[in-house]
Amino acid sequence: MDYSVLSRSYNTLSYTKQLRELVAAFFQIEKYNEYTKFQLAKKINDTIFENYEGEQILKFKLAKEFNKKKYVAAFEVKAKNSRTDFLVINGDTKSFEVKSKIDTLNRLAKQVSDYGDVFEYNTVVIDKCHLNKVLKLLPDYYGVWFYENNKKIVYKEAKYSPNINALEQLGLFNKKELLKSFKSFDKDYIVRNHLATNINLALKNTLKQRYSNRWLFVQENWDNILPIDIQFFFNTNVKPEIIYGN
Repeated sequence: MDYSVLSRSYNTLSYTKQLRELVAAFFQIEKYNEYTKFQLAKKINDTIFENYEGEQILKFKLAKEFNKKKYVAAFEVKAKNSRTDFLVINGDTKSFEVKSKIDTLNRLAKQVSDYGDVFEYNTVVIDKCHLNKVLKLLPDYYGVWFYENNKKIVYKEAKYSPNINALEQLGLFNKKELLKSFKSFDKDYIVRNHLATNINLALKNTLKQRYSNRWLFVQENWDNILPIDIQFFFNTNVKPEIIYGN
């Protein structure tokens, strides 16, 4: 069975009839006719997590890692010309780039450079099959995690990035956030008139404010969200019973 087809075909917003047709076609069996939307979604979720090694599995494991810790977290945060898969913010910023078994490493060098310019601690979370290649691509300050039988292995701890760049950090703010933090949206002016440490602190405060409500929603509804849907609910903050009840 090609479980990547099941993963690509699933949509959190699909109606019950659409999910029933997907499950029946994939498993070539009609026994799911009486399943509710949640039961159908759970069947798909469980199948993907048992048989497929895509990025949503590693993203969920990261979210679970920080679910009960005092961090604000976010998915897909834009940083320069890249988007880090997962970011956590508290007294520091920690970025996580996911490279699952089915991912290529073609863009990794550019991604790690972008994140190292703006975030304090940076880690690549990989399938172990990538380990040797990843170690050759990463700068010394980068961390490496992978999972074995659902156990997190910290192969290499992240160190504080030596490449933090205040001007590049300002690129993560929108105009409203720049005005709130610095009373100006002229980035060159801000860099000339504010210490780099203050810009870094303002970035952390801004990111926490931007994402805190969305992450809190995920935490409060954690037990009612299927792992495969965790990023959808972070993005939308729609009550799970509304989505799964249709």
